Amino acid sequence: MDRIIPCPHTARDVPHLRLVFPDRRTTSTSALLMMSSAHRPEGLQNHESGRSVPSGTFRAFLENSPDMVMLFDPNGAIRYANPSCARFLGYEPAGIFGTDGLSYVHPDDRDRVRTAFVAGSARPGTAFTEMYRVRQKSGSWNWLEARSVNLLAEPGIGSVVTSYRDMTRERNVEDALRAAMQGSLDAVFVLASDRDANGCVTDFVITDVNANGERLIAMDRDHVVGRRLCKVLPVNRTGGYFDRYVRVVETGEPLEEEFPITTDDGRALWLHHQVVRAGDGVVITTRDVTARKNDEGALRRSEEQYRRLFEASPHPMWVFDTGTLGFLAVNDAAVARYGYTRDEFAHMTIKDIRPVEEIPALVADLQAPVRSRVWRHRWKDGTVRLVEVTGHNLEYDGRPGRLVLAHDVTDRQRAENEVRAWKARYEAAVRATGQVLYDWDAGTNRLSWGGNSEATLGYPEPELPADLAGWAELIHPDDRGAFGDEIRRCGTARSPFRLEYRVRRKDGTYITVYDQGHFVPDPNGRLTERVVGFVADVTDRKRLEEQYRQAQKMEAVGQLAGGVAHDFNNLLTVINGYSDIILTMLHAHDPARPMVEAVKRSGDRAADLTRQLLAFGRQQVLQPQVLDLNAVVGETAQMLRRLIGEDVELVTRPGDPLLLVRADPGQVNQVLMNLAVNARDAMPTGGTLTIETRNEVLEAGTAPDGAEMRAGPYVRLSVTDTGTGMTEDVRRHIFEPFFTTKEQGKGTGLGLATVYGIVKQSGGHIEVETVLGHGTTFRVYLPGIGGMTASQSPGESSAPKGAEVVLLVEDEPGVRGLAELALRKQGYTVLSAASAEEAKAVVTGSERPIDLLVTDVVMPGAGGRVLAEWLLTTRPQLQVLYMSGYTDDAVVRHGVEAARVNFIQKPFTPSSLARKVREVLDSRSPHTS
Repeated sequence: MDRIIPCPHTARDVPHLRLVFPDRRTTSTSALLMMSSAHRPEGLQNHESGRSVPSGTFRAFLENSPDMVMLFDPNGAIRYANPSCARFLGYEPAGIFGTDGLSYVHPDDRDRVRTAFVAGSARPGTAFTEMYRVRQKSGSWNWLEARSVNLLAEPGIGSVVTSYRDMTRERNVEDALRAAMQGSLDAVFVLASDRDANGCVTDFVITDVNANGERLIAMDRDHVVGRRLCKVLPVNRTGGYFDRYVRVVETGEPLEEEFPITTDDGRALWLHHQVVRAGDGVVITTRDVTARKNDEGALRRSEEQYRRLFEASPHPMWVFDTGTLGFLAVNDAAVARYGYTRDEFAHMTIKDIRPVEEIPALVADLQAPVRSRVWRHRWKDGTVRLVEVTGHNLEYDGRPGRLVLAHDVTDRQRAENEVRAWKARYEAAVRATGQVLYDWDAGTNRLSWGGNSEATLGYPEPELPADLAGWAELIHPDDRGAFGDEIRRCGTARSPFRLEYRVRRKDGTYITVYDQGHFVPDPNGRLTERVVGFVADVTDRKRLEEQYRQAQKMEAVGQLAGGVAHDFNNLLTVINGYSDIILTMLHAHDPARPMVEAVKRSGDRAADLTRQLLAFGRQQVLQPQVLDLNAVVGETAQMLRRLIGEDVELVTRPGDPLLLVRADPGQVNQVLMNLAVNARDAMPTGGTLTIETRNEVLEAGTAPDGAEMRAGPYVRLSVTDTGTGMTEDVRRHIFEPFFTTKEQGKGTGLGLATVYGIVKQSGGHIEVETVLGHGTTFRVYLPGIGGMTASQSPGESSAPKGAEVVLLVEDEPGVRGLAELALRKQGYTVLSAASAEEAKAVVTGSERPIDLLVTDVVMPGAGGRVLAEWLLTTRPQLQVLYMSGYTDDAVVRHGVEAARVNFIQKPFTPSSLARKVREVLDSRSPHTS
């Protein structure tokens, strides 16, 4: 927008002036000043403000003009602004008088306007025009065209007179057009016709060019604007383009063409021209289509190449019309394989090579997206083959078609079916063995799985790790080092992989697996990077091995306990026996009696400990007896307190009265101990263990284990803990041999199974009630045999006497001497011997018949059973009583079953021996089993 120009102050009268400003529609920049000498109106008169302003006719002209007019003094100060101008700027006229006109001009335009004003004001009568931006009072900027005339020298005016035209709208349109031109993806050139005196176009002047045009001609805009086209780019004349542009100007018909061109810098281009008339000139839109032309050439070459490939393909190929399904083209392989000539194919559709029953599926498949499928195709000779068909939609000679590649896979499919069948059989066999197959490519670290993975590891195949690192994450942390070492050893030596380690199942539990893998050889026998192998669950085997080792240890402990018990029982027999005899010889106030009683009590406790040791080792001699369970619980309680620890409180609740039961006291002790140990383990932080007895009458029915339960009275033994309880799954398996919930190596899984066996052998039943987190109760039911709990056992002084002849055979002198003394004191005639051979000699030399043989089972040389059989051959009425300090197994190995013969276990007391002897002599029971 042009700047506002001041006029000089003057007070003198001026002639009447008529200002004729340039017509807005012309390009003239001169102003005509016509002065009438006949009439000179008033000049510039002082205003109220003291400034000189136009007066008279000149002022009336300016005040009423619709145009915006300002007068400036030589320094650019505003002398006058007419109302139209003041209104446009938003000021009162008096408010802008005397202000600097440049202060209203945009800073970016100010220097240019100042230069033009200084130059114009220096030359009187000069007219000049500028376009610049002016600030309104509202703060907005508008573009104005300022047409100025230097009338500083004119009398009565003395100012630079400037008229303004608002060009904001035109400038915005121009800016928008230029922005569109600059934003165009094409090169745009605006050319104006350059005509000679006859009006003929001799060249074109470049009036504008956008950035893409600059890049295309490799010249800056400032270098080419205003210059003639054929001077800047001579090729336009030499190439004939200029003549075509002239025809566009003269006829108005647009021109569109594509042509190759070589630029001055040697570039070979293809250009697309659009030329249209614009006023007395043209606008050329040019696009570089070199890439498209290159692509079209490449496409033509590619099509030719694919045509050759189509013909040369060893597999049948054809193109068919997707509308009519008719064949449009076939290659030589299709003719050779299918047996039809090209002419025959030309009259066929793709339905003709399909079995009739597959045509509906074919039609449906044509509506679906193109995909690879296996179809049955019929050849000309009637043969039906399996063909894998791959297709691609295309346009062929202007028709919608599909290119098809057909690959005969009949033999391959047959082989694949055989492989699948073999693989299915193999995997079924593998699943039957419980193994998990793996295939590891050491090169790519890809790991794939098969076999019985879900049953063994809990993971279906898709959830198993896809690489070795993922598998290592499932391995127990303590075993990962060994696994890594074996992987490295295997890779270095190229030898089979073999290792046992623990793996975490999906449920979080660990199992022990045996992993064996082998490198797969290639067809030439060289080992590849692939390792194929299997992972087998050997947890049960490892558990059985551990149980076997535990059983061996228990057997060794039992054998040791048995050996110790034999010698210990002989010693206790002598100690306790002589203690009893001495006590019978001492009166109640004898000073030595307390000491002998202390020895006797210690001997009895030692005998109890021996029996408990044998019970732990399951080596005790089985002798079912009528028992009072209250007494058994009371005798066992003290030992149980030591067993379960101080953090577990033991509470006993004996029933009163209580029926008697028939059972082996050692076995009942073992039941109590096993249940107590089980309860202790369920209370790791302490709790309460309650043992209760009571009578119950049960109806006939089925026991929890499915066995038949007879109706009648029972004694119920309940063992209750306040521990962790069990899940339903654990409860169902607790009585199974070797089942345990403890960590590996912490239990054999035989404790509750032994309890179950003892209860069943005793004719009873067992049940369990448990609540997870609240404890467990085991209830043992043993048949009651009538009678109530005995309050006292028979005293030692009630031993009966006798007068029979007893042959006593014992290799241990101390025991033999005690037994002989005890029996003689009861009136028996005792013949003693230290061995079977000595006993035979004693019998042979005896004049009196022998009524009873009392013999040790295990002796050097011939044992007690052999001696008894020798005597019974000549003395069938002879009674036999066996005695032993050995365990049940040792006694049985020597032919004696304690439950089926007359037997007394060492250590015994003189009175218990006397009672047993009397019992045997009076019973006349069979002598041997």
